[in-house]
Amino acid sequence: MRTLGWIAVALIAVAAVATLDPARLGPDGATLSTANAAMQFIALRPWLVLGFTVAATLTGLLAAGMLRWRGRAPRLITVVVILGLTAVGHGAVLAGRGLSAGGVPTAATETADEITLLNLNLRGRAADTDDVVDLVREAGVDVLVLPESGGDVLGELADALAAAGERFEAFAGTRGVSDPDGTGILVSESMGAYEEVPSTERSVLRIVPVSGDGPPITAVHPRSPPGIRTALVRPQALQTWRDEVAAVAPLCAQTPGGIVAGDFNATLDHAPMRTIAPCVDASVLAGIGGVSTYPVRMPALLGTTIDHVLIDPADFEVTAGAVVEVPGTDHRGVLIRLVPVR
Repeated sequence: MRTLGWIAVALIAVAAVATLDPARLGPDGATLSTANAAMQFIALRPWLVLGFTVAATLTGLLAAGMLRWRGRAPRLITVVVILGLTAVGHGAVLAGRGLSAGGVPTAATETADEITLLNLNLRGRAADTDDVVDLVREAGVDVLVLPESGGDVLGELADALAAAGERFEAFAGTRGVSDPDGTGILVSESMGAYEEVPSTERSVLRIVPVSGDGPPITAVHPRSPPGIRTALVRPQALQTWRDEVAAVAPLCAQTPGGIVAGDFNATLDHAPMRTIAPCVDASVLAGIGGVSTYPVRMPALLGTTIDHVLIDPADFEVTAGAVVEVPGTDHRGVLIRLVPVR
């Protein structure tokens, strides 16, 4: 019986440690982090901190009772230590990415070489246009990457910015002018002329400077993963999510000197996002990468972080960053200020 007890402790230890780095548990991305049920929980690392903390506390109370009753509880005490250390480990990962929402940099502090980018899922027409315009003017935003916008929404926003004295060129991609799921980009005329590069990927919009100056900019928006029940009935929906995230995650590494941003519908803990090297999430460099971007209805430290701005640190230095809220949309925006280093 004691042997079985220690085997159970060992299994608990393996399972707990597996949650700390689930993307490394199998080859070719077929890992715990992309499996049905597990991938939904992996996306909520803050809740894993709470869950393991609660489990450690309850097990600790049970161990205390056993100590009073039997005078010993080595297996329970070991489990308490395992659960407690796992909770600390998850917390350390989040702290390493940064748990501050940062402060919105002002337009007056932006130097001539810097580029300020806003990555914000507009949720169609739900986001308040006036608030977006105010944020663009306050922060001196040069590039807006706007998942769930569509050409109509982009045009309205570009017109509103022009009325406020900010002129932007709009790129709506090839998904149709009125497509609410389309991904758009607005580029300030101060960045120079850009043109769209045709893409066969449903979730990718790429633009490059006409003159060769300025960084290539890629906007992405893979499909969202299905819920647990949907994935059981329609496993292809989960595979489609895996395929689309795996297709967009390496784009930064494949675009020298480029910026890739958007709603990736995946966190840095999902296996496909481990293929971004040598690129990194600019939010982590800015110290805001542990703050959730979705959904807004949850506290900023208890949601999931699926909106990213990917850069190669050899190409850009992050000088400022902030996680911002715009009324109407269900995503928090990511505001990043960069300066090219080569």
